[in-house]
Amino acid sequence: MRTFAPLTDSDLPVPGELLDTLADALGASGRWVLIGATARDLMLILGGVSLPRRATNDVDIAVAAHDASDFDTTLARLGEPTRAWQRRRLLGQQVDVVPFGDVESDGDVVIHESSLTVLGCAEAAEHADLLTLPSRRLLPVAPLELIAVLKLIAFNGRQPAETKDADDLVTVLRASSQGVYGDETWDDELALAATDFDHELAGAYRLGRRAITCFSPDRAEQVLQVAMKAQSALRLAWRGAYDELLEAWLAGLRVEGRPSAVRGRPR
Repeated sequence: MRTFAPLTDSDLPVPGELLDTLADALGASGRWVLIGATARDLMLILGGVSLPRRATNDVDIAVAAHDASDFDTTLARLGEPTRAWQRRRLLGQQVDVVPFGDVESDGDVVIHESSLTVLGCAEAAEHADLLTLPSRRLLPVAPLELIAVLKLIAFNGRQPAETKDADDLVTVLRASSQGVYGDETWDDELALAATDFDHELAGAYRLGRRAITCFSPDRAEQVLQVAMKAQSALRLAWRGAYDELLEAWLAGLRVEGRPSAVRGRPR
């Protein structure tokens, strides 16, 4: 878990009142986490990273649920219903809610006649960075390394119809060697040595290595399978522009991702 300075109103990509309301309804951490583009923006802003970002007004969160009934009970506390079963309207904003936890089976959830992959959500909640809002409430946010995995999972499920998650993933990979994350990379001798002391590639490698150690051996293997399956489509979406960055990230995922090698998360 990283420690960031308290947020100011100018740091927030969405209204602070909305985040305060979510924190009041769901608690500080453990059972829910902010994911998606809002999490991405917060991690870049607080990390001191200045990169172009895909604009969005959506707020995405993941919440733990024992079963469909438990998930629906949580949804009822989060604003007005919409036509989509997983979407609520809260303070005029769209909030998409993804279930994880006991409701999962092998990283998938079947609920309300829909099936979705939620691999990485439980790990993001467990390893969330806790940010202090201007109101002093605590906001659990997926860390940068797990945002990358979540973008990979989303891209694999949506391509070739949508490639926006590929754009988000490359932004996160580039951010891994900038700002706070770049400073961390300079201190990571293993990542630097593994990439012939190329700082940008070392950041991506480190991001993959930190991410995969958040997963149990079985779930780490699932992540690797998705990565191997999606890499050709990612190269196509990026038109070959970020091949070395992708290879470094995949190498980081693999080095700790072998089931026998998964151990405690590095600091």
